Amino acid sequence: MKKLLISEIRRYIILIIGLFVCAMGSVFLLNSNLGLSPWDVLHQGISLHFPISIGQASIILGIIIVAIDMILGQPIGIGTVINFIMIGVFMDFILFIGIIPKFDNIFLRLIEILLGVFCYGFGTFLYMSRGMGCGPRDGLMQILTKRLNKPVGLIKNSIEIGAFSIGALLGGKLGVGTIVTAVLIGPVIEYIFNFFKVDVKKLKHRNIKVEYFLLKKLIFRR
Repeated sequence: MKKLLISEIRRYIILIIGLFVCAMGSVFLLNSNLGLSPWDVLHQGISLHFPISIGQASIILGIIIVAIDMILGQPIGIGTVINFIMIGVFMDFILFIGIIPKFDNIFLRLIEILLGVFCYGFGTFLYMSRGMGCGPRDGLMQILTKRLNKPVGLIKNSIEIGAFSIGALLGGKLGVGTIVTAVLIGPVIEYIFNFFKVDVKKLKHRNIKVEYFLLKKLIFRR
């Protein structure tokens, strides 16, 4: 029982670290100031047509995507909930302490995009590989990879390109960073998963109900 408890604590720690690394990647992309992320182009486009902010559009769209994930059969785990909450919290914290600089030099800004894509890809691997549930958009990536039996890189790229394309049609502003991110993120995620020999198609997640009873058993020893 003690070994299982230690194993679960380790799972949660790596999950949190993964989400923090994802947030670092997002801040690198933000600070490069070379265009919104693909999904934020869509969020901005939606906000131009409805009386909501970009942040509100992100939350509402996230809830809709979770519903789609569930319909397609993607488990919704505690990691999904933590992802919803902590990515934004970590981004605010990283921006507040200012550990990721802003540059005027275009070359350094392009380097920030590359670092952002890598950090986001590695963070995604860390938290997803714990099998505790995906964020809405990563859950969509995984379930479509399974259902369509296509490489995860192709699916991720298709989702990202689709997101900023629809966003641009709605009036969202995109830049070179948007396009570079959309094109590179899929291959980077696929490479990292393959490097650690983790098959996205075979990766299983515990849902919230299973997580609840497991934690109850570990905490109350019953």
